[in-house]
Amino acid sequence: MNYMRDGLEDKYGILQLQDKIMEVAKYIDEFCQTHDIDYCLMGGSALGAKRHGGFIPWDDDLDIFMTPDNYEKFREAFEASGDKEKFYLQEYGKTKGGLVTIPKLRMNGTTYIEELTKDWKIHQGVFVDIFILHNCPNSKIKQLWQCFWAKCVVVKGMSMRSYNRQTGLRKMLLGISKALPKKLMIDYGLKQVYRFRNEKSDYYCNFLGKAVYKKGLYKKEWFAVTEPIAFEKTTLRVPTGLHAFLTERFGDYMTPPSEDRIRWEQHAWKWDTENDFSQYVNQNRNTDDERNLV
Repeated sequence: MNYMRDGLEDKYGILQLQDKIMEVAKYIDEFCQTHDIDYCLMGGSALGAKRHGGFIPWDDDLDIFMTPDNYEKFREAFEASGDKEKFYLQEYGKTKGGLVTIPKLRMNGTTYIEELTKDWKIHQGVFVDIFILHNCPNSKIKQLWQCFWAKCVVVKGMSMRSYNRQTGLRKMLLGISKALPKKLMIDYGLKQVYRFRNEKSDYYCNFLGKAVYKKGLYKKEWFAVTEPIAFEKTTLRVPTGLHAFLTERFGDYMTPPSEDRIRWEQHAWKWDTENDFSQYVNQNRNTDDERNLV
């Protein structure tokens, strides 16, 4: 183990995977420092830093936030001087104008396959998710508009991956979304999510994630400054308003969830830190289906 602390119990059998994810995260951290790009841990990764000093023990992925300006700077710098022999920047939902939903920085020569895309011809290496922290207007009407179109994008992406965990009304909405054109749901939808990026406001949002409206709306002051925090054997960055952010997102965040919730939270269908994903799926290793990623 290069990055995971010594003496950790491997209760969930994923310490080796977490160590490899940390290798990706450390590259991002160092690359961002070199190119003056700001980022911070988000969601369960930020929670893990606060509650566990690293990964939540059962967490098999790592998520960070970047604002649109910082992400576009990251993309440009990675295209110019990133380590492409080792890493691959995969951009979900990318439009002709360069708007994205959730990019991933993946490691070549490794495997992390999610069940819903296990038959797709895409890069499926170990990754770190980059969630875009969008500017959100002060007007509640505009907030709801932005949130509505973000969820349209999310639902369209779920329908394209034949997501079937939902029942009732949500299942019906997935069916409707599948029939609607991608250009409307993705291209127009993302424009509505990004349209407020230059508007003066007091809020950021992550409506393209799991959180619904209020749980995805955050005060900018929480993210005004980021700082290093101990994360496993190294340090990664968090917002100085970490407690306020975690409280808004999770409530009593120091109380672990139930075992049923823990099982639901895990993402990997198959992972391998030593061998390329082409050994398990898509033997020709092309990326023909990447245009369908949302």
